Amino acid sequence: MGTRRSFLTGMGAAALAGGAFATGLTPARAVGDGLGASGLPDEGERVRAIVALLHQRGIPELARAVPFELRGKDLPWMKELGEVRTGQQVTFLLAGRWYLARAADLWVEPGVAFHARADKGQLYNSMANTGTMTADRDGPLAIARSAGEWASPNGDLATPTDVYLAAEGRIEGVALIWNGDARTGLARLAAMSDVAGLIHDEIARLDKVPVLPPGWKSIFLFGNGDGTFRSGPNREILCSTHKSVGIVQRPVALQLAPGATLEWSWVVDELPAPTPEDEIGTHDYLSIAVEFDDGQDLTYMWSAGLPSGHVFRCPLPLWAGRETHMVVRTGRDELGQWLSEARPVHDDYKAHVGGDARHIVGVWLIANSVFLRRSGRCRYRNIVVSSSGLRQTVL
Repeated sequence: MGTRRSFLTGMGAAALAGGAFATGLTPARAVGDGLGASGLPDEGERVRAIVALLHQRGIPELARAVPFELRGKDLPWMKELGEVRTGQQVTFLLAGRWYLARAADLWVEPGVAFHARADKGQLYNSMANTGTMTADRDGPLAIARSAGEWASPNGDLATPTDVYLAAEGRIEGVALIWNGDARTGLARLAAMSDVAGLIHDEIARLDKVPVLPPGWKSIFLFGNGDGTFRSGPNREILCSTHKSVGIVQRPVALQLAPGATLEWSWVVDELPAPTPEDEIGTHDYLSIAVEFDDGQDLTYMWSAGLPSGHVFRCPLPLWAGRETHMVVRTGRDELGQWLSEARPVHDDYKAHVGGDARHIVGVWLIANSVFLRRSGRCRYRNIVVSSSGLRQTVL
């Protein structure tokens, strides 16, 4: 996994590299960005209104409310918001945007880039503009931003410092540090006034905390509470992405031998990109991937416009050396239908990836919608990997 993790950090490094990343990009605009006169999404003023309200009228469930701001010049974890205790809950309300390439108007929602941790504990990122973290240890509550730039689940930085500091953007928010149950406090706050709708958003999010099937877990780089993937009925995994990125993984231990096969069934209801996904600004997609012990992965995707059988390297710089995409379905005619797939993984690897891999080490589900900030929805079931007469059911 180390090779893959090191590679994934390239998403942020490439995004922050400036002009080279933006070359050839056209602005990736979404409908209804909702900017206020300040240039921030409307929630910016409303977050400040919530802070002002809490200064006027405290509530017993709230220990303190701490406003904050993150900009490009802020190194990771240098901003601290006070001490927290193990098990203490903290709700974050966020506004702003973080640029991947400002010249191309390529940016992500603040919740995608915002991270927090207690002391040097596990990273928290809700992948949404509201979220509630439970401290996993005593210590200072620290915040940072990242666009796939962590080297570890504890927030060690992989991106070179000078590249990291060259980033542009602003995240404005408030941390609501609770004495007791966060949901109880949020309900009381909503009864007083929910200026932005953010309080109700977070209550709704808390009420449907996602649960993954046994053996599956989210990768630390892209959120641990976003709900992109969750268990569904009939042994399914449900996927829903909107202006976010999510990856869940399940370990596999099989030889990459002749005849090795990946089988799965899926129904795709909505594609996150309206156009071919092989360029940076449109690289939003839904896929299932096989990971190999050489750090390479081969991801089978449903494309909006690329022909079935088309193979291409990931268009994101520094991902291109590791990730290969293969289109197995295309267009919209079969949306909403359950379809069964089978791919000869060994043959696909030899034909399109190459390398010295000897084992299949994981299956990944990937959903990305950060570039065009649209929505994608699908479901998976009956995922099986087989090789050398062995079959491993992963879902």
